[in-house]
Amino acid sequence: MGRSAQVTYGSDEHVRQMLELLVLTLPGERVMRPELGSPARQLVFGPQDGPATVALGAALQSAIQQWLGDVLTLLDVAVEVTGSGVLEIVVTYEVRSTGTTDELRVRKDLP
Repeated sequence: MGRSAQVTYGSDEHVRQMLELLVLTLPGERVMRPELGSPARQLVFGPQDGPATVALGAALQSAIQQWLGDVLTLLDVAVEVTGSGVLEIVVTYEVRSTGTTDELRVRKDLP
């Protein structure tokens, strides 16, 4: 029999994995949960100006609170497009079950 890695529900690693999945999944990508996801990957192909990053930050905040509000407390969401063409998303959160504060940092080069 094969083995697979398992993490405990609500643990720091599990919450981080769920957050990564949510941020990197486009709405409509999951067949059984078409509303799950965030528009983060869409910004790669859209306008990268101030209003678009503000809207992305608000959409991320809303999605995280809706889908993961029972396992984490959202402290901050920051979205920035650097002058060198890199989209950076930083999500700061506290895991409810452990009280641990952590940060998820996602970086993507823009075309």
